[in-house]
Amino acid sequence: MFIGTSPIAGEVATPTRAVIIAPMAPHRLYCPNLKEGLNLLSPEESHHAIAALRARRGDKFVVFDGRGHEAAARVERIERRRIQVNADGVTERPFELRHRITLAVAMTKAHRQGYLIEKCTELGVAAFWPILAERSVARPASAAVDKWSRRAVEAAKQSARAWVPTVEAPQTFTDAVGRIGEFDAAAIADPGPSATPFLRFLGNYGEAGRLLVFVGPEGGWSEDESREAAAAGVVRIGLSPTVLRSETAAVTVCAAAALHSASNDCRPRLTMPP
Repeated sequence: MFIGTSPIAGEVATPTRAVIIAPMAPHRLYCPNLKEGLNLLSPEESHHAIAALRARRGDKFVVFDGRGHEAAARVERIERRRIQVNADGVTERPFELRHRITLAVAMTKAHRQGYLIEKCTELGVAAFWPILAERSVARPASAAVDKWSRRAVEAAKQSARAWVPTVEAPQTFTDAVGRIGEFDAAAIADPGPSATPFLRFLGNYGEAGRLLVFVGPEGGWSEDESREAAAAGVVRIGLSPTVLRSETAAVTVCAAAALHSASNDCRPRLTMPP
């Protein structure tokens, strides 16, 4: 579409192209105890809204609890650096992907852990189980869980997710294998000629499923760990014809699951304030 301009005397009018800019999606605020009506945001979330988003009384946001509920909301009051919002019409969104994937992952070195949490959250992971494998290069303490959980919340806000992945305390590989009964199936990223392609593994579990996927350290799984997983019925899967870093393998798992869901039109729906 072109809009003509009025030329100055002696000049030829130059048409200009009209640019249509789509409205920005509303910013999202995390409110774990979300309910209809008035909600008081946490000090941390209030600070973020005031300092980063320049929130003012009457501003519109979307608030969500990280467990599938969200609502359009307006800022009602800002007092003593705390924000109170009025949530109107709390709705429930289904989980974003066809499969709820829990990543049992041997965490990378500290400077790459945030990347792993952030990107896997954006791609729709359901939960993180940091595990301690025989060849783990990092052995994080339980205190790291709070840092990872905050990173997951920020990534969920950025990617417009209604669900925030849970982050458990670090556990041993053996303890994680002992919990596979909580899932519909379990897989371990362990390349080799006998490995099942991951997309084929996903396709075996229909419209929905709770899946546990093990991603090992950069040194790979030990022989004892591979035998233990096989004895427990964990399916060996392949992710790529190339060798992947641990964080790349974790992201590949989530990206494959997201693409598998997108091909079946399972897309999240955003709530827009009136």
